[in-house]
Amino acid sequence: MMRVEPSGSLQVERWQLREATRQVEAQFWHQLLRALRRTLPTNSSSYTLQMYTDLMDETLAQQLARTDQLGIGKLLYEKLSAHLQDTSEGVGRERP
Repeated sequence: MMRVEPSGSLQVERWQLREATRQVEAQFWHQLLRALRRTLPTNSSSYTLQMYTDLMDETLAQQLARTDQLGIGKLLYEKLSAHLQDTSEGVGRERP
């Protein structure tokens, strides 16, 4: 998938923040999936199978984070994006 990055500096910061918050949510999903897998009984402990399963879980976690089903990334973005606006409006001025 090809991504088009925004051109304005505030837009770039917002885009980067959105991607970062999605990655945080993806990490949460990945850890959740990993913990759930540990509860399942396994009859094969091959390293290759474990690696494949972990990569599959990581991909699933990325997809789940992009859908905003859980909303952690969206909530983080909403809370943190307010600080982006504060810093862009106060350029050249000292904060009290």
